[in-house]
Amino acid sequence: MANKTFIISAPGKVILHGEHAVVHGKVALAVSLNLKTYLRIQPCSDQKVQLNLPNINVHLNWKPAALQFLQSAIDVADVLNPKTASQIQVDQLRRFAGIPEGSTDTASISILCFLYLYSAISASYGQMPSLDILVWSELPIGAGLGSSAAYCVCLAAALLSASGAITCPVPQEKDTTRWNEDELELINKWAFQGEKLIHGNPSGVDNAVGTWGGMLRYHAGKIVPLARYLFSLID
Repeated sequence: MANKTFIISAPGKVILHGEHAVVHGKVALAVSLNLKTYLRIQPCSDQKVQLNLPNINVHLNWKPAALQFLQSAIDVADVLNPKTASQIQVDQLRRFAGIPEGSTDTASISILCFLYLYSAISASYGQMPSLDILVWSELPIGAGLGSSAAYCVCLAAALLSASGAITCPVPQEKDTTRWNEDELELINKWAFQGEKLIHGNPSGVDNAVGTWGGMLRYHAGKIVPLARYLFSLID
């Protein structure tokens, strides 16, 4: 991926049933929206890691060497089942980024999420190349439409691709493409860790819809796409 430029998108969501009960282990039905978050990833010509989030006026860059020390703070004993960031790790990320303790504004949380996923994924799969990441969104923030999950899905997919953990598929119909099921599952797992950092105790349904799209039945972490059961819904 290091020599390629590509754009990733992830949709927002609406929960049709079980919006509040899903965090207590109940069934939720959710559907993706035709409003998306987009991420463009490309090599960075000046050997930096750049993060640009124009919707929230974030424009930052770091030298890759400056980010290396963060990797040692991330526990990645099982890369296929990433762990939740500990408070100690979050505090280290805050200090590195100069974000005051207790800051929960959108910009601060978005930066922390990026730094955690970048550090954890690069620690798991190898040093990242210099990257230029630009993220923009059609989803309103704070409207309950899954904007943070779409952001996390895009970041996870981009960083996993950059590290070589998942493939960079060849574009197919209409210059779009999709990862295989195992790779989508890995993207979803890492996106869920980003959602945990942002929200504390999310259900996982938002990032699942952002990863797979379409309509999903979600229950205690188990995801069932409902398109294949459309006949039963019509009945």
